[in-house]
Amino acid sequence: MEQAISGDKGYRYRWVVLAVYMYISALTQLYWLNFAAIETFVEGRFTITASSVMWFTLVFPLVQVVLSMPAGMIIDRKGFKYGVGIGALFTGVFAMLRLANTDSFTVLLISQIGIAIGQPFVLNGVTKLVVTWFPQKEEATAVGLGSLALLVGMMVGLGATPALVQFLGFQTMLLIYGILGLLGIPLFFSLVKPHPATPAREAEVQQEITGWQGIKHILKMRDFVILGFIALIGIGVFNGLATWLEKILNELHQIPMTDAGIISAILVLSGIVGCIVIPLVSDKVMKRKPFLLLASAVGAVCIIALMVAKGFASNMVNGIFLGFFLISALPIMLTMSAEITGARFAGISVGYLQLLGNAAAVAIVPIMESLHGVTEQWILPLALIAGLLGISFVLAVVIREPARNPKG
Repeated sequence: MEQAISGDKGYRYRWVVLAVYMYISALTQLYWLNFAAIETFVEGRFTITASSVMWFTLVFPLVQVVLSMPAGMIIDRKGFKYGVGIGALFTGVFAMLRLANTDSFTVLLISQIGIAIGQPFVLNGVTKLVVTWFPQKEEATAVGLGSLALLVGMMVGLGATPALVQFLGFQTMLLIYGILGLLGIPLFFSLVKPHPATPAREAEVQQEITGWQGIKHILKMRDFVILGFIALIGIGVFNGLATWLEKILNELHQIPMTDAGIISAILVLSGIVGCIVIPLVSDKVMKRKPFLLLASAVGAVCIIALMVAKGFASNMVNGIFLGFFLISALPIMLTMSAEITGARFAGISVGYLQLLGNAAAVAIVPIMESLHGVTEQWILPLALIAGLLGISFVLAVVIREPARNPKG
């Protein structure tokens, strides 16, 4: 019999389940950004404009907005394995479909849409997995590792894709990524169990409830509504910053694009470290609110510093702080959503936060570009997101620390 964890009925196998989930979730982010990493090459290959290439990436937040809530409902009603399994199937099948005609823009776009359909079923399943398999004292740590996988997928998509295309060719790159996606299907369905033999925590009382009743229920919770606005700002700001950071550094501080790319990569890497360290500390002290306050405050200060910092070194240091504290807020927000709404609504609550965050991302990215067009400077767009992070700090002050089950 596997070892119990400090009185909780959790099992070592929970780490296998989480590891397979992390593999699938990392793939969704790899496919999201792999064409963004070779935009110039794709423009030349298909003789299309940059705005057309943009659709390979933009379909992901757009589909996430449309399907986030339905995916969350399915996960809550059928369990995380059923819901994430849908995502794993869409991810693997459509990753291979890209090989049907690697010279067809239409085939590649349809394939990206198919992968994007799977993404909300994968991303919205993390808290349901955690409340099913993990004791409460490991909750933020497990969600943090799930969030870390997203960042690893981003880094691989941005870093490995150009090298694969350069040395092995475009079609070979798609083949390698397709095999990785297809491999995820048997891995997931053979290794992932829907729940442990004995729950890691006491099961909540179950009763039949429709998805829309669930939405009404969670939106009556004051702290969850506040958390939704914090997620809207945080995810939207990160997407806006990730999209334009290289141009901001190049135009505002005359940092060469290669050096700007290094700063962007270090920002994501420090976010990966933050997604490990901050949730561990949060679980140790059993507090969530202070880390939301820290993320908003440090984020706002770092954005202001980005306006005035000169040179590669100062912007590198600024990027390290910004990535570490801002990105690590994601697992804290996802953990709080499950703690505020309860395990029964873990899927739909994350779906709601993802919906708000991705809708904000779709808006903030073009708004930043429009503000830049007004003055031909990035000061105004940066002032906007610094102000938004200031609002997020105020909301974090108002939100209450989630109550916890002392048995968990």
